[in-house]
Amino acid sequence: MKSKELKNDKDLEGLLAQQAYNFNKTYSGYPYDNDIYNGLFAALKNFNNPLTQSLAGHDKGAARALVTRSTNANIYSGGSDGRVLRWSNQNNVWVSEELAQLTDYQIYAMDISPDGSALAVGGLYPVDRDANYVLLYDLNTPGAEPKKITGYKSDVENISFTPDGKGFYARCNSGYSIMYSDLSTSKEVVNSKEKITSVDLSPDGTKLAGAGVQGNLYIWDIRNNYAGTSYPIIKERNILAVAFLPDSRGVVLGDEYGIVRIVDSGVVRRTLSGHTSQIEQIKFSFSGQFMATASKDGTVRLWNLKALNEQPQVLSDHTWVWSVAFTQDDRQLVAGLHNKEETVEGVNEAIHAWPTQILMMADELCKKVKQNMTKEDWVLYMRELPYELTCPNLPANNK
Repeated sequence: MKSKELKNDKDLEGLLAQQAYNFNKTYSGYPYDNDIYNGLFAALKNFNNPLTQSLAGHDKGAARALVTRSTNANIYSGGSDGRVLRWSNQNNVWVSEELAQLTDYQIYAMDISPDGSALAVGGLYPVDRDANYVLLYDLNTPGAEPKKITGYKSDVENISFTPDGKGFYARCNSGYSIMYSDLSTSKEVVNSKEKITSVDLSPDGTKLAGAGVQGNLYIWDIRNNYAGTSYPIIKERNILAVAFLPDSRGVVLGDEYGIVRIVDSGVVRRTLSGHTSQIEQIKFSFSGQFMATASKDGTVRLWNLKALNEQPQVLSDHTWVWSVAFTQDDRQLVAGLHNKEETVEGVNEAIHAWPTQILMMADELCKKVKQNMTKEDWVLYMRELPYELTCPNLPANNK
């Protein structure tokens, strides 16, 4: 925490953050300690490390949709400005390429096919809300016109490809319909009396989960003609986000007050507190170890599913977070923000990035600092503790 106060001396800031990490490791502290993480992140950001750099794009609106796949090394983003961007990592820097600039269309949801070859894009068509559509892009054919799939009403959201890649599900009709598309046509498969705010497809492709505005969780059995079961979870409270756990055995719900619940067979197994405003989205790392929750309170919380008794890493920002995604290698988490304040050369930084692996962050700092701590600095910050090398790759500096 002290390291974060030294913005005018980035070498000392980096050394204190690194030494805090060293002590935490030596004395068997929690490896993903929130204070350790934020000290390392602030020091790396002060060095303009690529792992901490924001992605400049969507200059006219928020990055409402972010999507990645383990089979595709790129990040895809869509905004309320109608732009579809593909981000590729070039020399550790994310560089964007515009795939589309849609006219009279705001993008709210996207998904990549399991084989990484197709991108489905949906959102709001304000010209005629009852004649909405989804665009399907062939990612293997640059410049090809997308296929337009019609039959949707009002906003199109929560697009999820099936595991075999032969179709996708999408929520539309102001949350009262779930549609299935075979990549050419679309049809309604679920009609709900309660407004559904969020939908997710189980990783095994056998169930759909829906979160309702009256506090109900819905599970629809795809193999049984979409037979539905409802579970009352929170009376008269909006559930605004739902996501299946990586093993498909339960779901995670986020409500309007920022409470996150892990639910199995309609029973709340765990309640996670910390957010102070509604949950917008829930995503899991490809390894299945971490869960990211995005909120209107301006933070993303990174939960270690193997150590839920520990506090999550709190990734703070300036305004509410619409969407999150892990990069293909799980080395970074990116978040789409409702943010028009920060710019890079006049372009809005609508997507912020955070590294996720503390060991990697610590190694990066020792490559940046020029020397170890002086004897005076050590005594000032470490008091009576015996001097040690903060960065073993650098010589001692305590004469």
